[in-house]
Amino acid sequence: MDREDQSPPVEETPRSRARARADHLMKRVSRACLHCRQRKSKCDLDGSGSPGVPPCQRCARENRECVLGSSNRGGRRIRKNKIKNFTPESNLPPRRDSVMEAASPSNSDTHQTASSLYPGPVVFLPPNPPTTTASMSVDDEDTASIGPVPRNPSDAWQCLTGIAKRGAEGPSSETGVESLRTGPGGVSSYSALQNGSATDFQPNTGIKAYKLVQSRSLDPGTVWQLVARYAEHFHPYLPLVPRKYFDRSALDAFANNEKHLLTAVLTIASKDLVERPEIHEYCSKYMHELISGIAAGADCDVEAVEALLLLAEWEPQGLRPRIERVGRGEEDRAAWMHVGLALRSGYFLGLDRTSFRGDSSGDTETEARRRLAWTSCYISDRLISVRIGRAFWSRGPGPMTGLVSQDFPSLQPVKDGDENYARIFQATLDLTQLYGNVHDVLYSGMRTSNQMMLMGDYVKYVDDFRLAILRWKSLWGSLSCSIPMKVTLQLSYEYLRLYTNAFAFQAAISQSLVSKIQNDNQSQREYLRATFNNVASMQDSRFIYESIDAAKAYLTILVDVVHPEKHLHFMPLRFYLYSIYAAVFLYKARSFGVMSHSEEMKVRDLVTRTTDVLKQASGGPDDIGSRYSRLLELLWQQKSMPTAPPAETHQNSDMLVQNNTALSHHISDQSSYVHFSPANDFSWLDLEAVGDYVSGDQISGTNTLALDTFQNSDLFQAGQDRPQTWQVPNWSGDMSSSLLF
Repeated sequence: MDREDQSPPVEETPRSRARARADHLMKRVSRACLHCRQRKSKCDLDGSGSPGVPPCQRCARENRECVLGSSNRGGRRIRKNKIKNFTPESNLPPRRDSVMEAASPSNSDTHQTASSLYPGPVVFLPPNPPTTTASMSVDDEDTASIGPVPRNPSDAWQCLTGIAKRGAEGPSSETGVESLRTGPGGVSSYSALQNGSATDFQPNTGIKAYKLVQSRSLDPGTVWQLVARYAEHFHPYLPLVPRKYFDRSALDAFANNEKHLLTAVLTIASKDLVERPEIHEYCSKYMHELISGIAAGADCDVEAVEALLLLAEWEPQGLRPRIERVGRGEEDRAAWMHVGLALRSGYFLGLDRTSFRGDSSGDTETEARRRLAWTSCYISDRLISVRIGRAFWSRGPGPMTGLVSQDFPSLQPVKDGDENYARIFQATLDLTQLYGNVHDVLYSGMRTSNQMMLMGDYVKYVDDFRLAILRWKSLWGSLSCSIPMKVTLQLSYEYLRLYTNAFAFQAAISQSLVSKIQNDNQSQREYLRATFNNVASMQDSRFIYESIDAAKAYLTILVDVVHPEKHLHFMPLRFYLYSIYAAVFLYKARSFGVMSHSEEMKVRDLVTRTTDVLKQASGGPDDIGSRYSRLLELLWQQKSMPTAPPAETHQNSDMLVQNNTALSHHISDQSSYVHFSPANDFSWLDLEAVGDYVSGDQISGTNTLALDTFQNSDLFQAGQDRPQTWQVPNWSGDMSSSLLF
């Protein structure tokens, strides 16, 4: 045909291209097989020797069934819209069939033309072999596309983060070599070593890359000494640190992989080094920085949760900005926050899934470690809530499948003679479950507790809990373990008895106060003392007797069994605070007139011995033992000992002591309880309120003067008269206030 001569000689238009294509198609064979037509490639039907007869050469070569297609000429043809902004084929991975077709010389030109005009759809298939960066990104995208459907924005973000991390991994060999050749600022590390400036080289791994070592605050030898000290004295009470890190050869791996946990170990192990306090200061500052990072959402793993739990058990004083000379419960407050942060982090890391044995998401060792960390979160959450009388941070971190010692393989003994920490941990877990149940039922809320006290429903619960506590003792009381471990179980058992039975004591007080409101013929103090003077005749006498017995048993174990310097010095702080709670409880019981005079003298002697043991177990005047022994001395101080003015002579001081002695005898003759408020407004679980009570923030009198004596500080202005009369606060009778016990 002569239409080609009529086409524009220079400029090519879409209409001219269409005419040229039509002329080209008319020159081709009008019939083609379906396979070649689908591929939009040339179909040569000369395979059988006769033109236009199947099979074509491609179908014959590939052993395919060759079926001729009907002619599409004539009729109305609907054109598809052209795809706009499509990705050029140079950026797409090569298709498998096109690679195979390129091996055929006869079809290469036709395929290139067709593929450039009609780009096929993007197929997410891994290339063979994966040689280009583009093909690697497609492979990652395929992995993301076949994954589970995101349940929330966090899942979608994790999916995108995983793809981004895989794309960022695997730098080229040239880049890796260049990074080894050059240090910070582009300086060649090799040339620096050759020139003798080795101090400019900063290691990237190992203990030398650890921040405290890199800043020269500590040296590797000191770090190892602190780790070994922790392993010997502190680790047995909460064995969370993997035992592999207690080998000197694993110190580099410890610093590389567990910086939160290593810093917590160093901070705890250095908290009582009186000779070198700067070590604890360095460790505490770095630990505070890491904790702030966790709270701000920094990336962390299970080792950060373990570090927070360890800090909550010992609460090093370097982490607190200010240390009071008298303990006021600051450790409880700090532990409350650290345990809460550990629980939050554990939930975010998915540690709660380890409560179910069938939901394994990793290797056995890692899964066991995560389960141990989450179970420790459960224990710490329950115990800190019991200590300060607050609700649990979370209702659901408890093991739901009844975990036993076999679920904690890292705590199993390795050789004969090793401590079976798995059995001890199981005993602690079972006892903690009882702690949680008592707290949930009896101390669940002020309104519920007050209603239960007045209605008398608590009796059946307290009896059931007492029976369950005795069953625990019959099961675990004969556990074979070392003396420090057995002592911790015994002390926990006695304090649980106190915590359970003290509720009935408080109920008896509440019932008595309600009866007093109905009969105002007698003063409140006289009425309460008369009521509790004959405890044997009261309905809840068994609970009252057992609560006092549990408090005395706890202090007796502490002063007679526990060695203050070898054992108590390294024990978790909760055992210190349990002793303070027990002593405060006995003080409260004494103020209600429950004890006889002889029993009161024995209790006073027991408390005095307790303060001596706490002082011996302290590493310094600011340690927890010294601070809380001072609190007990102020609380139990019976004499009024005003502080002499600074200008007084030694002779005047002697006269002052004589006058104070005569005054104390006069007070004792009149009433031993004249300066006590039987219903004073601090709870035996609220150490801050106890501190306010003894410091005179709520009441002036003997305890204020006693504080002056022990702190050697004058709380009054010069020339100001000191109070000469005892002031006893009146209790308003509001049952919504804090518990008296």
